[in-house]
Amino acid sequence: MTAARTVLAMLFLVALLSTSLAGCGKSRAVTTGDESERPARDEGPVNPLTGEKVQSWDLVSRRPLAIKVENEPPARPQSGLLEAELVYEELVEGGATRFICIYLAHECPVVGPVRSARPSDIDIIYFLKPLLTCSGGSSQVIRMLESSGIMYVTEDSSFFWRDRSRRMPHNLYTSTELLRRYLAEKNDGFRGPVYSGFTFVPGEGEAEEGESAHPSASANAINVHYPDKSCNASYSYDAASDRYLRSTGGKAHTDLKTGRQLAPVNVIIQFVKVQNSSLRDAAGSPVPVSQVVGSGRCLVFSGGMVYVGNWRKGNRNSPTTFTDEEGRPIPLRPGQTWIHLVGEDFRVDYR
Repeated sequence: MTAARTVLAMLFLVALLSTSLAGCGKSRAVTTGDESERPARDEGPVNPLTGEKVQSWDLVSRRPLAIKVENEPPARPQSGLLEAELVYEELVEGGATRFICIYLAHECPVVGPVRSARPSDIDIIYFLKPLLTCSGGSSQVIRMLESSGIMYVTEDSSFFWRDRSRRMPHNLYTSTELLRRYLAEKNDGFRGPVYSGFTFVPGEGEAEEGESAHPSASANAINVHYPDKSCNASYSYDAASDRYLRSTGGKAHTDLKTGRQLAPVNVIIQFVKVQNSSLRDAAGSPVPVSQVVGSGRCLVFSGGMVYVGNWRKGNRNSPTTFTDEEGRPIPLRPGQTWIHLVGEDFRVDYR
């Protein structure tokens, strides 16, 4: 063999060996959906809201849906809370609560009862760039939505329906299919990535990146006390399912269609400043506003443990981060997360 052929053969072997070794490396696990940071295809895309693997990148790079759902006793049992990937429970007039249900990769054929928007909604969900879905709102709130630039849709005959077996106004419903159709008709060009700000426990075989928080104590029962006692929420940790069985107003909180009890995987208590706005509802009660931009205390319940820490949100464009008192991220278990936005003086007890 000539010297030239020997050199060419050696170069070929080096190139072949380099290619083989490159295919053996483990990709870094991410949850952002950013094309430049996606893991190898055999690992698959991850839902940034739940930390769970999904079948298609399209499911986690499309526009999230944010649906306002009522929580007054006549609205129970509701539909669609089981399927939501993320649920915010916010304070409204009279000390009652209302939900913002977020859907990204999940689909749900019935969601509701859908109710009106509130001023707090904008800062709570703006970072997700969602389609806010509501039954309307006061003229002042609608002006606030329009001024913010957030995309929203209100009640009409094409994308909502009334269930005549239930009393108004507790009978307005929609579906993720109808809302996706609405976005298609609007030629929505949103293509992610979607950020959550959450840190999730690594899956089996995945390496943990950086040091995360350590739990403060075990906690198998949680009680959240609201001014309207009919909205008091409690959770009982079920180790077998690794979920928190939810009760509201002293009764198991169930899904209308299936009868299943709501059971998020993670429960976060976020203590915020609550102030009365200049707005009033039809009964004359002041409309509260939850100050979710800034920082404050938090309790994070996951895996039967409680983490005591702090939350921080720089502006309405950024997600909220949850860290322990040393600044280390608090890890969530993959699955649905329920966030209670409660006043700084609200009573929350656990054991």
